[in-house]
Amino acid sequence: MNTIYRRAVLAALLFFTGNLLISKTFDIRALWIVRDHIINKEKINNLLEFADQNNYNHLFVQIRGRGDAYYSSKVVPRAHLLSDSKFDPLEYIIQKSKIYDIKIHAWLNTYYLWSSLDYPSQQDHLLYTRPSWLDNNFPDPINVGSTMDKVKISRNSNGEGFYLSPTHPEVDAHLQNVITELVQNYKLDGIHFDYIRYHAKGWGMNQVGLKLFFEHSVAIPGLPALVVKDKPSFKKYKSDAITKFIRKASTRIKAYQPYCIVSAAVKPNLKSAHDDFGQHWDIWLSERYIDWAVPMNYASGIKNFSSSIEIMKKNIPMQYHDRIIMGIAVYNQNPRSAGQKIYYAGKSNFTGISIFSYTVFEQDPSYALKLINYLK
Repeated sequence: MNTIYRRAVLAALLFFTGNLLISKTFDIRALWIVRDHIINKEKINNLLEFADQNNYNHLFVQIRGRGDAYYSSKVVPRAHLLSDSKFDPLEYIIQKSKIYDIKIHAWLNTYYLWSSLDYPSQQDHLLYTRPSWLDNNFPDPINVGSTMDKVKISRNSNGEGFYLSPTHPEVDAHLQNVITELVQNYKLDGIHFDYIRYHAKGWGMNQVGLKLFFEHSVAIPGLPALVVKDKPSFKKYKSDAITKFIRKASTRIKAYQPYCIVSAAVKPNLKSAHDDFGQHWDIWLSERYIDWAVPMNYASGIKNFSSSIEIMKKNIPMQYHDRIIMGIAVYNQNPRSAGQKIYYAGKSNFTGISIFSYTVFEQDPSYALKLINYLK
């Protein structure tokens, strides 16, 4: 660490020590690394040096963003941002991280498939080859072309973008193959599942998934699909599909790599996670399908932030709290506000935090200097 950097860190520490109580020591100090920071060796070297200097010991590194691969794969098309056809970002960061003793978790956007205004450049992308796998909020197949046209007129016309359907059995099989390839070819400290949920409330209407539901449901034969949408039995069917996926995926990961940490980025409000997104992450924790739950508690206000934590405390038994890693955003608040959230997480006796994301620190290095005091 050079002299100028040391002085800057010291100044930041002195400033913040006088203005806010220092939080407890966190065993797990994680940082989300978005995919555009791993497209070459220089960027990876920079982020690892940053993580080391700023006291992060776990990195969630996004190696599957929009149905593509930032690693060597025979199952998933190579990411278009990787200009060097021989460069393997995942292998490089795994090897390089050993110098710093930083743990690397392969971060996968699970069901999230595409969100750009432009079409994928890879002709073997699932958006082209498997449109029947896409989820919908209406019991008809999605027309990719017309949906893309609407998105170009109104960015929000398709919400966050195209999702794979959790209830389609071929989607499940494909994703299990993605996981198998990873654990067979890379020695990972962890696998981190993101977008392991439905698009939003009312989604989960993929035609194949609906057909399977009707075939196995004896309680409501012949009921129109749009009426089924709000039935408790259908909601359970949808959430069970995701729970079964994470159970199978975790079993598969542990069979190949028993010490690989399985984690999931989850919605922080437990009730909304259940009702709107089919994400029963409290069950995933209690059944040991995941080792860590990482609630994305990105509220900029302390009231909403603390409210989500209180709901967790009320509904999740104490014995599981040490496996909850609190996610905190920095893109939507100043360092002092983010520091308050870190302090509150420590006061609430969580053993770890994860910061979203490194992008903010790369764009504004002074932010990281001001935040370092809370990451002791």
